[in-house]
Amino acid sequence: MAGLSSSVRSARRRRRDRRPAPAAVRSRGASRRGGSGPRARSVADLGPGRGDVRDRSRDGLADGTRDSFVSGSDTPAVSVLVVNYNAGPHLGHCLERLSEIAEEWPAPHAGLETVVVDNASTDGSLEAVRELGDQDPAPPAVRLIASARNLGFGAACNLAARETAGRYLLLLNPDAWIDATSLRRLVEALEADSRLGVAAPRLHYPDGSLQLGWAPPVGVVGEAIQKFRNRFEGRAWNQVLLPRLLRPLLGQGWFSAACLLVRRSAFEEVGGFDEGFFLYFEDADLGLRLARVDWRQRQVTGARAWHLRGVTTGRPGTRLLSPQIERFYRASQLRYYDLHRPRWERSYLRRRLRRKFRRVAEEQQRLALLRLLERA
Repeated sequence: MAGLSSSVRSARRRRRDRRPAPAAVRSRGASRRGGSGPRARSVADLGPGRGDVRDRSRDGLADGTRDSFVSGSDTPAVSVLVVNYNAGPHLGHCLERLSEIAEEWPAPHAGLETVVVDNASTDGSLEAVRELGDQDPAPPAVRLIASARNLGFGAACNLAARETAGRYLLLLNPDAWIDATSLRRLVEALEADSRLGVAAPRLHYPDGSLQLGWAPPVGVVGEAIQKFRNRFEGRAWNQVLLPRLLRPLLGQGWFSAACLLVRRSAFEEVGGFDEGFFLYFEDADLGLRLARVDWRQRQVTGARAWHLRGVTTGRPGTRLLSPQIERFYRASQLRYYDLHRPRWERSYLRRRLRRKFRRVAEEQQRLALLRLLERA
């Protein structure tokens, strides 16, 4: 945890040199709800008078029912939803960047709340949230929901959305960050177009190189195109020209949920993330369902975000998957095809994966992957 502590200490020194941050608008979902969904058992301050880092107990979590929110003048503009699973020092870095945005973000965009849902991490990364509460001066509001089990990415995002009240939802991975100017541009894009459901920044790796943030609709053709695009990830034509050519032919496609601003009303209209996807393909599924009810999605010029990639899946900075994560990936891939693709594509995928899985050298992994095909 040395990395976490040093990150927090350096941020504390930077903050002392700034003017005091404006008070963040705090939303407590249990008191705002109009529905009859489950309530939190306890929400307690971590240290009296030490900011607003709040910690939900590891039991009594929501069971997936959706609640409505009452909007009002005190509704924050943006609710930031961060799902953490063993993100180590990256979570602390992500939260420090969000604190800086809350301090610098001018009206009329002021009003930022952050909720971290921890999916039963075991690496001590929750100390990043708790140490924020010990800073002086206190940072803007951050609330923690600690789950006793790993809910999966989509289910954890849905839970965080129910516990917040912002007009817009910023989906943000713990190994990603965005600056105040870029977030403001995303908000302005949604405010300028009432049918724009998703505003996406251009994604970069931490070294500044380009990262693919948009993909064509998932399918036999779409995945083949994306596999080709992965080989030329940093090329400008792959980031701008090719997507412009592909959208009229294949459809809107989808944007990575590593950093994505979503209009709450659009998110709620389609029921949020499909919690049947434990990990992977939930953002592709969300993009498809939004498109089906005529919500537009686009990348906003001048908005940027940075994403390390792979931190919570065990292979930082790469597309490589550990054996366990590959099983999650393939299970979600099969589920997506079952839900959204024609029969011939489902049959083709199963034949291709069966051949691929039979060549896996490690017996236990090979059998586990083949069982996925039996269940599908």
